[in-house]
Amino acid sequence: MADTELIELLMADHHEAEGLLGKVGESGVNQSSLFDELVHALVAHEVAEEEIVYPVVRSEVPNGNALADARIAEEQKAEELLSKMESMDRNSSEFSSSMRHLREEVLAHAEKEEHEVFPKLKESLSDDRRSQLGTAYRAAKATAPTHPHPNAPNTPPGNMAVGSVAAVADRVRDAARAAMEKAHVSH
Repeated sequence: MADTELIELLMADHHEAEGLLGKVGESGVNQSSLFDELVHALVAHEVAEEEIVYPVVRSEVPNGNALADARIAEEQKAEELLSKMESMDRNSSEFSSSMRHLREEVLAHAEKEEHEVFPKLKESLSDDRRSQLGTAYRAAKATAPTHPHPNAPNTPPGNMAVGSVAAVADRVRDAARAAMEKAHVSH
């Protein structure tokens, strides 16, 4: 069950993000590449949470609407920052400062989820239900957009409809960008 248990998957994502965020500002680490890796990891995690986790929090956890609203608002702020950072000069002091701010915001958000949301999910859901949701969460992550879309809906059903289109568009954009970079390197 450990490979699909929802809370364990969420915690694994948090540990991955913490590891990446621990490299922010570290000498010898390409901050631009680190940012690209962070964007993909954070966006996939947030989209999957909005599609799978927070609807369940709303329906099955006491005071779930307030919990979901607060955490989704934090995710929205991070997504807006990620989107803004994508257009920044990655060698600028503004980008470096934004990376540090992103680290603080994401770590604070993760801590709130771990202390306020995850224990309530564990109390409210059976092991089997968490396993089923873990499978759905993994599927949602696999098909999530690869870039932030801060103006897209972040609750069902809008997020699922817009998210699917955004994911395809992001993957086409990523493939085109990779092909251009490869062609540029070849010359």
